[in-house]
Amino acid sequence: MEKVDYQNELIEIITPVRLGAYGNDNNEVLLEKYIYNLKLSEAFYPALSLLEITLRNRICNAIEKLICKDWLIQELSKQNILADKEYQKLLESQNKIKKSGKKVTNDRLISEMTLGFWIHLCTKSYKPKLWDKRGFFESVFPNYANNGELRKIAPIQNNLLAILRLRNRIFHHEIIINGNKSSKQQYQLVLNMLHLLSSGMETLLESISRFNTLNDI
Repeated sequence: MEKVDYQNELIEIITPVRLGAYGNDNNEVLLEKYIYNLKLSEAFYPALSLLEITLRNRICNAIEKLICKDWLIQELSKQNILADKEYQKLLESQNKIKKSGKKVTNDRLISEMTLGFWIHLCTKSYKPKLWDKRGFFESVFPNYANNGELRKIAPIQNNLLAILRLRNRIFHHEIIINGNKSSKQQYQLVLNMLHLLSSGMETLLESISRFNTLNDI
């Protein structure tokens, strides 16, 4: 198949309307932007994956250590920590596990909860139940630089919510190259948050990431 036919086929399948969201260039340039957006989204995956795993496990370990064991199982019996929205997500996960024919365990519930669930636990509404507990913040974000100031969840919350929006755009196959922040700024935001959570995970990401091999277009 000749290159021009190949491009025409891709343009037809993707649709000119979809490509038009990438700008006012000709179809060939728009197709290049579309493909670059795919490569960039792929390059973000390891960072977002490691961030999700680390955040959820840091939070769960802190709750297990400082509040109660098997906390999601305990939460099903009595809603002590979660707000109504997050509690409903927990109930939905419980039902999903039951429908699969598996036993509902704390580990299975943890695996079922989404990144959005964990990020919403990092908002100011959870300060009394979680972040005001002595040692909780330090357990979740051990590399947070104090600099003589109180450790506050507000800036963490804002950055995590921005990462969640980015993650949702990537996983819903949307455009991430035309945002207010450059792709490098967005990636650095994820990297900075991962650093606060775990130096080990940050090092692992640096060893496997292909993000810096991409050239801006």
